[in-house]
Amino acid sequence: MSGIAKKRVGKDTDAFLQVPVDSPFSPRYNNGNGGGGNMDNKDFVTHTELESSNEKLLRHMDEHFNQLEKKIDANKADTDLKFESINTKFEKQQVWIIKELAATAIFIVTILGFLITILTFVK
Repeated sequence: MSGIAKKRVGKDTDAFLQVPVDSPFSPRYNNGNGGGGNMDNKDFVTHTELESSNEKLLRHMDEHFNQLEKKIDANKADTDLKFESINTKFEKQQVWIIKELAATAIFIVTILGFLITILTFVK
């Protein structure tokens, strides 16, 4: 049987490719034996079995992605707490440094004041 079969080029297009019917690339090619092999063989599955298997795999992947997302969220919250702790420590250090600088400045001004007073009496 020779002839031309139409094979859809793309999933979402209306373009067709014309392929000879007796070509192995033809959608109708089956060597004339009604299916090309024994369907009881474990190498073949039906569309329903394939869809069921795909759905199971997708559910399994979704479960793993959900677990990963929960772990990432938990790690993010932990990291945020650690950064907040670091920011609080940094703010405390800034306040301490400012207090120390102010105390040092007051001490230096006081010492200079005493020195000026002593020098004015010595003259």
